[in-house]
Amino acid sequence: MAEKKTDTTAEVAEKKPGNKLKWTLLTLILLLVLGAGAGAAYYFLVYKTADAPGAGDEVTESNAAAPAVTVRAPLIYHDLEPFTANITSPGPVRFLRVKLSIATHDQAVIDAVEKHMPMIRNDLLSLLSSQEFASMNTPEGKDALRETLKATISDILTRAGAPAGVTDVLFTDFVMQ
Repeated sequence: MAEKKTDTTAEVAEKKPGNKLKWTLLTLILLLVLGAGAGAAYYFLVYKTADAPGAGDEVTESNAAAPAVTVRAPLIYHDLEPFTANITSPGPVRFLRVKLSIATHDQAVIDAVEKHMPMIRNDLLSLLSSQEFASMNTPEGKDALRETLKATISDILTRAGAPAGVTDVLFTDFVMQ
């Protein structure tokens, strides 16, 4: 019997290092699988999103047939000096004071606006003077005025042969008295 106990003790002693090695290998394999899963998730969720069509302007064989997507430059805002004009209204004389910002994607448009500022100020003052108090006192009237100002500035730049890529005209100050 003593021999059996030694044999079983020897077998148990031999199995412990084997079990430890098995657990180490199992843990290592588990960590590799989890790491591969995390890498795949990152690739498909984050990395592929940056490679989506329109995210870059690189043309490869897979998207060669797709139309070329241009990446637009960020918006550039340019503040104009304030405009003060008499506006048409029944009753007492009313004044309008507006300060505008022009939004564009092209620095050349800002340079053209600066170059042709006397003509732009003249036409915008004439346009603002012809406005009626009642129509500008509503949000719809202000939006219509913004669109008219944008069209007027674009028209002036086009007539002058300058780039006319005005994206938007924004009111930064709008006071009626």
